[in-house]
Order: sequence, then structure tokens, then C-alpha cells
Amino acid sequence: MTSFRIVQPEIKEHGCGVSDHSGVLVRLLRERQREAQRYAVPNRAAARTVPVVAGDVWILQLSIYGFSRKGVPLWLPAFVDAARARGVRVVVYFHELWVLVARGLSSAYWLAPMQRRICERIAELADYAFFNTDWAYTWGVERMGERAIYSPTFSNVGEPDAVSAWRDRDDVAVVFGSARTREEIYREVLPALTEQLGRGHIERVVDIGSGGPWLDKVAQAFMPWPFEATGPLPSEVISQRLMRAKWGLFNTPWGQASKSSVYAAYACHGVAPVSIFDGVGNYPVPTNYPLPERHFLTRNAFREADDSLDTTSAAIGARVFAEHARSAQLIEKIVEITS
Repeated sequence: MTSFRIVQPEIKEHGCGVSDHSGVLVRLLRERQREAQRYAVPNRAAARTVPVVAGDVWILQLSIYGFSRKGVPLWLPAFVDAARARGVRVVVYFHELWVLVARGLSSAYWLAPMQRRICERIAELADYAFFNTDWAYTWGVERMGERAIYSPTFSNVGEPDAVSAWRDRDDVAVVFGSARTREEIYREVLPALTEQLGRGHIERVVDIGSGGPWLDKVAQAFMPWPFEATGPLPSEVISQRLMRAKWGLFNTPWGQASKSSVYAAYACHGVAPVSIFDGVGNYPVPTNYPLPERHFLTRNAFREADDSLDTTSAAIGARVFAEHARSAQLIEKIVEITS
């Protein structure tokens, strides 16, 4: 029987999007009676722990900074090449490519060309590769043709088949993610949230994630408006919370939003995503998904919305629920191309 071996930088129980992603892949493969196992390969020495068996499929979870502190795992292409030479089929999921935006004198700026060459070589070696953003997929097609497949990140906190009707949801805005993510969100959109609380369009803000002194200051800044900090919650409880909410704030640049597990969580629960930005910044412009005012609200659109906010948001919530990729679609494609 063919074994699926998922190769990734590390395996963590919490706080690692790649680990969450691969954990879902393992579960779904096993549900389909496929043998699947994960391997943590943070460096060249650890690569020896991965069995190399002709006919097996490796799913390389490529997060370039995970495999090297500076994002230049020079050993990785040779590792993949050696496995292919011994009959292993390689499927790559590009969680990220090289650094797109970096300060002019930073190490990332100078190392980006080397990072790109590593990504190019991995793409050449892959039998197939999945890309989670418009621009990355376009690059993949240029390098690989039909072997490149577009696959936005799926939700790690549940993918319900059906969600609550908009009229049955609470007028709640959710802020979800890591502490760093949530701090940035509040820094950028707290005025917009308080304005909509003041207009009565939102009844309260719900924060989901680890706390700290910074969160106490956020709670004070919202006074006298209702603010609930739940702390960390199990994924099934997060899913239940999102099923009842209308809006969800995210801090990923527009052209990168399709790689965000936070954005995916909102989309897969019919929540209307709200960006903390009003433009693309220095990142590529999204051309397919997600698009501003179609798949998410921009910060100013959210802040300035009148009584039409609810109707506009309901349409966006329904649209992203219908259009966002699901984990089952990814697994079905992996099984198809490796059969």
C-alpha cells in the first residue's frame, strides 16, 4: 500500500498553522483508508528519519522559514531530489514562497533571491504543487504548467456543511488569532469598531485567544461598549462561536488573505471578513480570490457603513461560505493526482 508521508519543519500541538494544516490532511487521508504519517524535519540531520520507499508519496509542507532560520534551506532541494531518484513521488504545498516585502538593509532583502532559487528548484522537482494565493499560483503555472494547482488555505477550526442564517446570528464582531495578530487588529481598527458599536450596528466585540496585560488595555479602550475576552478555546467551541457571529477581523494583506487560516475560519462559517487595510500595500493585487467588497469588507467600508452594513455583510458572508476551498477538496485532488 502506498504511504503518504507529510514532511514539515516541526510538529506542534498548538500555535502552528502548518501543523494544524497537516493534522487535518493526516486525518482525512486515514478516513479514506490511506496510510499517512507526519515527520518533523527542521534541518538536514533530521531528514534521515523520513523513510524513502519507492512508490510512496511525500507531501512537502513548504514554509521556507520553518526549514531555516533565515529562510535559506540550501539542503532541501537535494533532499527532495534524492528521494525522487529512489522512486518517491513528491507533492508540494507552498505555504509561502520567498520574501516579497522586506526592509532595504535587512537580511531578508538580501536573501530573497536565494530563497527564490530554492523555491524554483523545489517546483522543478515536484510532481505537483499547490499554491494558496493568486500571485503564487500564477508563478507556479509559469514554472510548472498544469502541475500547479490553486488551493487556498482551509479552516482549521471546522468546516460545517451548513451555517446559521444571517438573521439568526448575533450582531457580534470576532477578533480571532494569535496575540500578535489580534494586537495589530485592535491597533488598526479599534476606532472603526467603537464607531459601529456607537451606531448600534454591532452589539459587542468577542476576542478569542490568549490574553495578557495588553488585552486589559484593549478592554478599557472599548468602554462603555461590551467586550468579551474568551481566552483560548477548543476548535469545536470556536466553530460554535463563529456560527453565531456576523463579522470577523483579519490582518493579512489582501493578496495574501487566501493563505490565512483566520480568514478561512471566517469564510467557512459564513462570517463576513473585515480587513484592517484600505489597500494592497506593497503586496500583489488579488485578481481572483478574495476580492475587496466581494469577499471581504475594507476597513473604511466597514467604518463608514450606515444601516446597509447588515445587508452588505450578509451577502459577503454567504458568498465566501459558498466559494472558499475546503480540506476535502484538497485531499480528493491529492488522491486523484497520485493514484
